[in-house]
Amino acid sequence: MIPQRVATKFFMRPDPTARFDLHPFIGLFHRFIQEQRVPGLLIDVADYSHVPDGPGVLLVGDEIDYGMDLADGRAGLFTTRKRYADLSLGEVVRDTLQRSLVALAAIEADGATGVRFATNTVEVTFVDRLATPNTEEAFLAVRAEVEPVMEKLYGAAREIRRIHHDDARRTLGLVASTAETISATALAERLA
Repeated sequence: MIPQRVATKFFMRPDPTARFDLHPFIGLFHRFIQEQRVPGLLIDVADYSHVPDGPGVLLVGDEIDYGMDLADGRAGLFTTRKRYADLSLGEVVRDTLQRSLVALAAIEADGATGVRFATNTVEVTFVDRLATPNTEEAFLAVRAEVEPVMEKLYGAAREIRRIHHDDARRTLGLVASTAETISATALAERLA
């Protein structure tokens, strides 16, 4: 059971529902391409800020996309991993999380956007309904492969739960969280 795409989302803090200006992300993401500041072969920037609760501003790559996502009215960095050949699901999730955390640290360090992220909670979605339908059986199978990664990320004091369990039309997803506050850089190093 390996989906074609795996996505993670770390939410803005202190309030992911607060409105903010997406325009600075256009220039920031262009600099990320020029300076190769985040992992992956980066290709272009797309501005979807006009779409309510949409993808916001997207940094498109060959095997990974990064975006300031506004879906469900909650802003955050949405990272989608694609093209990962023969990796196990656990390894794909680990790699996606690590790349996302590097991007979080780069966004915060740049300072151009003024955005900060909560790193103690992450949503992971499996964007392939055929390989990973939104069922309890698929969730249990995915959880078994993802749990060791989440333990590495957040330690023993973590919680993992299924999201969107009441709507089979939504993609299968889970949220992992911990009470501990840890920097994005420190979390990325845990997954290295």
